[in-house]
Amino acid sequence: MIVFTNQGEIDPRSISTFGVSVKEGSNPIGFFGTGLKYAIAVLLRTKHKVTIYSGLNEIRFDLKNSSVRGQEFDFVTMQTNSGEPVEIGFTTELGKCWELWMAYREIACNCRDEGGDGSYEFSAPDSQAGVTKIIVEGEGFESVFGARHEYILEDAPAFVVGNIEVRNRPGNDFYYRGVRVMSFPRAGIFTYNDTCKLDLTEDRTVKEQWQPRYRIATAILRSNDRAFLRSVLTAKDDTLEAGLDFHGWGIAPSEEFLEVCGSLVGDKLTKLNATALKVWTDSTKRTVAPKEIQLTAVQHKSMEKALDFCAKIGFQIRGSYPVKVVESLGEGTLGLAHDETIFVAERVFHLGGTKQLAATLIEEYLHLRHGWADLTRELQSFLFEKLVSVGEELVGEPL
Repeated sequence: MIVFTNQGEIDPRSISTFGVSVKEGSNPIGFFGTGLKYAIAVLLRTKHKVTIYSGLNEIRFDLKNSSVRGQEFDFVTMQTNSGEPVEIGFTTELGKCWELWMAYREIACNCRDEGGDGSYEFSAPDSQAGVTKIIVEGEGFESVFGARHEYILEDAPAFVVGNIEVRNRPGNDFYYRGVRVMSFPRAGIFTYNDTCKLDLTEDRTVKEQWQPRYRIATAILRSNDRAFLRSVLTAKDDTLEAGLDFHGWGIAPSEEFLEVCGSLVGDKLTKLNATALKVWTDSTKRTVAPKEIQLTAVQHKSMEKALDFCAKIGFQIRGSYPVKVVESLGEGTLGLAHDETIFVAERVFHLGGTKQLAATLIEEYLHLRHGWADLTRELQSFLFEKLVSVGEELVGEPL
């Protein structure tokens, strides 16, 4: 069983009454009245046993099935000591979409707000005057408790950038004041915790989904840690950081941010975030100028063939944007859309010939034409729709 202990005796009315939130701490992270009710409902629904000691008083929770207008509900009941169980005004439908870890989050946050903590116990604890103990029994909750560091941060940050704490480990989750409030589709190379006020929904998740990325990006713009900046700005395409948008926020970048971008540009654009590149060019008024090469006769034929193919399937690249073949765009980078120009690394001709060249041209053309970033749903949807359209042309009739 898991036992949460803190000083002070919880008022039973704060359990059974909505709209009661009284915290001892100066900067609470939980919502004591409402969150505890949600947690109790979730735990009872998932077949856990919940007991609360308020000082010497034992409070037990159970369910009572009842019908309302022909529909069955499990009403939560509360029994104090040897008194009769009393319905307390909510059912297990409360927090219906909550996961078990959310119940842990609520109880743990409330406990920490009151200066307490949770622990494993092998036997039921005794009641104690002046102390509140919340006891949860059940394997599911014990498993969640074992992975509690995933839901509430327990370690110190490696460093802080503005209001964002940075932990030097990869992770999919975004934290607010140490509590998980959002999961990103792609893992970051760092883990981020926001300490500034952030609006949350009723289930304690981020209300406005754009806010975490915005806050991380603007913190990075202001960072003066060159090693951190280089890691972020050269992050691989399948990471959170690679998809961050640094441009257009009206925030002046730090000198270190511009210096790192400049060094990466000088290093033939070694996997530099495209929006960071835009910040650099806007701020320094300098342009990207990778060394252009003269095509061989074979390369020229391959380029013309690729452009002809693109036109036949609906991508009028020839005449829309200049195409420049350059010595290199950095490790792993085959194409770049920048300054209304398509840059292609010479390496493309050696990797996959005309087929790879056509694919690179189409990708960079779409970046310029529509402004879509890599690995976005908009780009993915367009390519699938285009694939179907090409298939229709091949079979000679619409679907």
